[in-house]
Order: sequence, then structure tokens, then C-alpha cells
Amino acid sequence: MNHTTEHQASDGTRHVPVERLQHYNPEVEQRVQGWFASGQPLVWIPILSQENFPYVPQQLLEFADHYQEAMRWPVHRMEDLLQLPNGITGWLMPATASDTDVACGVWDGEVYILGIKDRRTGKPQTLLRERFDVATGQVDDADQSAV
Repeated sequence: MNHTTEHQASDGTRHVPVERLQHYNPEVEQRVQGWFASGQPLVWIPILSQENFPYVPQQLLEFADHYQEAMRWPVHRMEDLLQLPNGITGWLMPATASDTDVACGVWDGEVYILGIKDRRTGKPQTLLRERFDVATGQVDDADQSAV
């Protein structure tokens, strides 16, 4: 069952609809809300995958991925998320961070916050494509599939 929630903007005047999916993760939502509540600037980086850009050759996507630092979209307030390109999933993180496991996208005016899993392994995926497991001290395979 999908649940839609609205979050009040810091100025109290605007609500941003956030869609909770069946695989909704409250920890991820709380972390993102904490980022906004702290006032720290965030960035959104598009995920360069065939799913997001189906007509772009894979070789070009891989080349562009090396320049993801230049593709950081500044996000200062929750309502800035509504200005993201429709239908493109990207990574969301504090501007000072180097990695994240939080993804964000907008579809038809709805903001979706979610985690990404490798399609082959089902393991969580991050911007840097490796996920450190605190419990085992291990790093997942660096050769994960694209999102």
C-alpha cells in the first residue's frame, strides 16, 4: 500500500508531497529529514544508467560518470526537490559528503526518496557502488551492475 505524506517547508508555507512506497524505509526518510532540519546544503547527482537515459549509449554514460562531481545539483530546501528533472533518479546527500545510499527522483510532481539495490545481487548500492557492511567489516563487490 502506498502512503503519501506532506512535509511542511521551513518557512511554513509550502508542502512537498513525498511518496512512501511498499518498500518504504523509515530510516532513510528520517535521515533525509534530519539533513534538511540541520540546514546543511545538499546535492543531487543524476544516476547515469540506461534506465534513466535509455537512448544514450552505455559507453557515453560510463565516460560521463567520471565527471559526476560537475553534475551536482544544489538542494537547499525540501521544495527544491520538485525542481529536479522529472523521471530521473539521482543520488541525494549532504554537499560535504563523498558517498550516499539515498536516491531521490520526481515523477509527476511526487518526490520519491529510496535506497537502491543491485539488480543482480540484491545488495544495497551507493554512489561509489560499494557498500561497506559495518557488521562484517566487508566491502561489497566493486563490480556491481548499474542501477
